[in-house]
Amino acid sequence: MNRLVTALAVAPLALTLHVAPAGADSSPDRASDRAAVPRQVLDVSDLDTGAAPRMAWAERTGRRLTIHGADGTTPAAGNVRAFAPMGSGYVVQTGGARPPRVRWIAADGTAGPREWRSGYGLAVSPGGGAVAFTVRRGGVRVIDSEGDRVLRMPAVPGVRGLNSPAGVSGDDCREDATSNGCSVAVNSTRRPVSWYTSSHGLVDRTPFRSFSTGRGRWTGGVTSVSDTGSCSAMRGGLRVRWTTCRNQLSVISPDTLHLVGTPAYGDGFGPTRLDLLDLRTGDRTRSWTADRRGRSATYFDQVWEDADHLLVVTYQAGEWAIVRLGTDGSMEYAVPPRADGGDQEKPLYLRKG
Repeated sequence: MNRLVTALAVAPLALTLHVAPAGADSSPDRASDRAAVPRQVLDVSDLDTGAAPRMAWAERTGRRLTIHGADGTTPAAGNVRAFAPMGSGYVVQTGGARPPRVRWIAADGTAGPREWRSGYGLAVSPGGGAVAFTVRRGGVRVIDSEGDRVLRMPAVPGVRGLNSPAGVSGDDCREDATSNGCSVAVNSTRRPVSWYTSSHGLVDRTPFRSFSTGRGRWTGGVTSVSDTGSCSAMRGGLRVRWTTCRNQLSVISPDTLHLVGTPAYGDGFGPTRLDLLDLRTGDRTRSWTADRRGRSATYFDQVWEDADHLLVVTYQAGEWAIVRLGTDGSMEYAVPPRADGGDQEKPLYLRKG
């Protein structure tokens, strides 16, 4: 029992008691924050080209996706929509017109022996050692141990439809003498509810309508939704540290100093404003905004390359690129622009995680 209590206390997606915060709530949506934040237009039409991404990325040409990794390239057949490094290969999810399916592929593109029909999306642990996906009847699976192990997590409530995975707390999800296991956050696609399912055998609702992000003891998610936007909360352990109705919460930096804030209301082709937020206060530390003529970039995938640089896939003026944004406001191409094929289908992808 002592090991279970300790594990639940430290796991970032641990089963959370629904305790009302005692005066811990605060909102960063205030005039002082707006006045102080450095701003610049998200214009990626003419940037210098820097180093290639220091993490896996992929490019679609025709019907084939090529994954660029540290040790070379890997061809991935099918309509791949998400991927994550795992062991000597990758976990990939295909989608499009057909229901999503998940499989592991080797570095040469050879498919592993198993394939699963899944819900949309993959969730990756902060260290990249575990990848979660959902299956039918509330099922949750985790691939870890360098891709050699597939674990069956306790099913979450509801057997109709396929849920979406939203986060994995640790890299080793089997409990033993050296591991406290892990928990997986899962969002319902049918109801405004999310759950934690853990290797301890426990399932409980999260305090969020929709789980958004987690790293270490920090977890964040959507708490309310209206016709004009949404409100979110960031929790440190069991306490609400701050709330906001200006942003939805996205990826947390590796040093747990910053996180990405996307618009609270999503509409149109893609977001045109990106905020960097102080993880502990929710205050904006830097913002990239749209220009008044509507000619600046929109962005899609967001992944922290390191504690000081964020990679995003951008679209502007008929061209796609992977852009490196620095916490100091710097901007450069990590992958130079590619012309759109005329269908505004994203040809560039960043790894999940």
